[in-house]
Amino acid sequence: MKFDVVDPSDEQAILDEEDTGQEREPEEAPLPPGVHPRLDRASRRMHTRIRADLSILGESLNRLHEHIEIARSRKADEAPAASPPTNFRADAFSRPPTP
Repeated sequence: MKFDVVDPSDEQAILDEEDTGQEREPEEAPLPPGVHPRLDRASRRMHTRIRADLSILGESLNRLHEHIEIARSRKADEAPAASPPTNFRADAFSRPPTP
């Protein structure tokens, strides 16, 4: 592979030539040196899409949480009081005493 070493000012001049001026809105803050306007636009679009997706995900998770809480409350209210089965051994779940 071969790479050309360029001065940062030359690189910025090349990037400025590629910029048509209509790609960015005039009220936006100027881009830092070396940042291509297309990369900036793509980054802003991706950020907007991620925020939208996260808000939709948050709403879905809130609805799911509400449904789970409703199901838990119904299940607790409707659960009959039953004795444990005859083969249930409560001591099987505890640790043996230490000597």
